[in-house]
Amino acid sequence: MYKHIAKTISVIFNPLVVSPFVFYILIFNDHNINNYLFFLIAVFFSSILPFSSILYFKKIGKISSFEAPIRKQRLELLMMSSLFNSIAFVLLKYFDASNIVQGLMFCYAINTAVTWLITRYWKISIHMIGLGGPFVALLLSGCNNLFLMTVIIILVYFSRIKLKAHNHAQLIAGTFLAMVLAYIELRYLFL
Repeated sequence: MYKHIAKTISVIFNPLVVSPFVFYILIFNDHNINNYLFFLIAVFFSSILPFSSILYFKKIGKISSFEAPIRKQRLELLMMSSLFNSIAFVLLKYFDASNIVQGLMFCYAINTAVTWLITRYWKISIHMIGLGGPFVALLLSGCNNLFLMTVIIILVYFSRIKLKAHNHAQLIAGTFLAMVLAYIELRYLFL
């Protein structure tokens, strides 16, 4: 039963699921005629394209499961995601999305590339990276739900432990790496 709960939490708070919700909050917090365009760009490049790539890789046998549990199976997907996020950043900048929206997409592009670099040598938690950065963006944008965000991080942390997907070091490293990088990138480059 606990394993089923852990799996459900991991699916609900998968980075590809979290991304559209965070972008929705950040984009529609601002009144701009292009908000729907910004949201479409953000969701297409940060969720739909990466998810489609995972489906394709699973179909052709490049990954053993949808979570790509084997470290080396993640590398190509991470580079593709970083490229998708980079394209989205350029488009969001071109269409003049708000700084926080541009900044978060920049974080996705850079932090995914950093994750790729680390993953070449060591398995780090993509789930925790996918929560840490967006939560920093929400906090910097004035969303003061620190308690809820902390509860979500703790739930995902223990879910990933229960599922034996990661060890403590991989989860802690993913969380803090994402938070520190996102804070530096957003605070000093965009806000």
